[in-house]
Amino acid sequence: MKIETIFKNEEIQFNGNFMEIVDRAKEENQSQTAEVFSEKWVSYSKNVSKEEQERLWQFQKEWYLKLYGFDDERDLASFLKTKKVVFDAGCGLGYLSEWFARLSPQSTIVAMDISQSVEEAAKKYKDIPNIFFIRGDIAKTPFKDEVMDYISCHAVIMHTENPEKTFCEFNRILKRNNNSIEAGGGGNSLVMYMQKKHYP
Repeated sequence: MKIETIFKNEEIQFNGNFMEIVDRAKEENQSQTAEVFSEKWVSYSKNVSKEEQERLWQFQKEWYLKLYGFDDERDLASFLKTKKVVFDAGCGLGYLSEWFARLSPQSTIVAMDISQSVEEAAKKYKDIPNIFFIRGDIAKTPFKDEVMDYISCHAVIMHTENPEKTFCEFNRILKRNNNSIEAGGGGNSLVMYMQKKHYP
């Protein structure tokens, strides 16, 4: 699949596996979120030992599987293999993106985040051919209607400026027919399993 085909403007330009499309006016509204998470993720990648990062990542994977109803990693892999284009909305340092790409190498993984962490992710995973990273606003994507087969917005939705608007955008870009949006958070956050046909 040519990545350009999912964009409204097919003249888009990636620099390797990375593209920046931050709307500067919008970024001002979300500057605090972008700044906090840019600092958090960049600091994490530089100051936390590789061993500790791996331990925390194993916990995150187990949590993701349990939270979204997958029996194990093989179950998630089977699910992803039926999805041509996967959107990791609010990808941070790209751990989920890399996991999805490894589990389903024939899928195209599109990862987006408002923070600078996405640039770190693009560098780290530059050798994985089926991941593309975009610095931009997940509530205002550059994608055509109905191009995503699966949207994962893990532990992010509560940090968006307007969660309802973000879900409406997800609804716009998600293909019809049994494709899903999965969004959840930590602590006491509501976990939502959403089928496009149930979200107006």
